[in-house]
Amino acid sequence: MNNIIAAQLFIKRNMIKMSCPYCESIHEVRRIKRTESIVFKGKNVSYEAVHYECNNCHEIFDSAQMMDENLLAAREAYELLEESVSPAKIISIRESYNASQKAFGLILGMGELTINSYEQGKSIPMSSNRLLLHLSENPLIFFEMYERNKNKIGLIQRERIESSEAFKTYKKLGGLKNLYNSLSESSGV
Repeated sequence: MNNIIAAQLFIKRNMIKMSCPYCESIHEVRRIKRTESIVFKGKNVSYEAVHYECNNCHEIFDSAQMMDENLLAAREAYELLEESVSPAKIISIRESYNASQKAFGLILGMGELTINSYEQGKSIPMSSNRLLLHLSENPLIFFEMYERNKNKIGLIQRERIESSEAFKTYKKLGGLKNLYNSLSESSGV
């Protein structure tokens, strides 16, 4: 009996009165969530959409705000599908620099446990962190971030990172600024 009462309270809390565009009168409607699929930029994308359902005619409709939220949810699902960085890829990038999860996250400006969560597949990097992970694949960019954030990690971690082949290559090139200057001089800019 308690489960039935709890379910009725849950439904009641999710009910609001508003005008239904199908009934053309004010009724109780409830906010529902459901997984939907659409073709977005040529790719089939699934996302969680939010709608209203009229309690009288049971038609489903959206407010303008819901349409915007659903479009954003579809766009984010597409970005995750197209641009996500797999846990294996993150591990590969991090290991190429001999960095621990914590050190790698701190160098990229992420939280201490963020990389662990990504590598375990417990969470998916959102747009800004996805960009940082993609950029970190390039040793010149990664080591520019390293130079700015190396004081956030311990000495042992710095020594491990600086012993990596990627770091040695970075040092040979003299860093991003030196590479830029060399390219500028050779092109006459």
